[in-house]
Amino acid sequence: MRKDKQIAFGSDIYKLIRQARMSEYDRRLAFNATRQAEAFAAAVMWVKEKAAALGNYLLKPSLKH
Repeated sequence: MRKDKQIAFGSDIYKLIRQARMSEYDRRLAFNATRQAEAFAAAVMWVKEKAAALGNYLLKPSLKH
């Protein structure tokens, strides 16, 4: 995730990672893990929204009967 997006989301986790006393290698691992978690959460939310939209589409014909 880009630095501007990190600030835009108001996420304090990146600030905490920068301030933590750790090696640069561990810091990079923490940033990568956070980015992966955010990407996974975004993918789950996308699937949830698509499933909800599909569910509404499939329920409409049955409501007519």
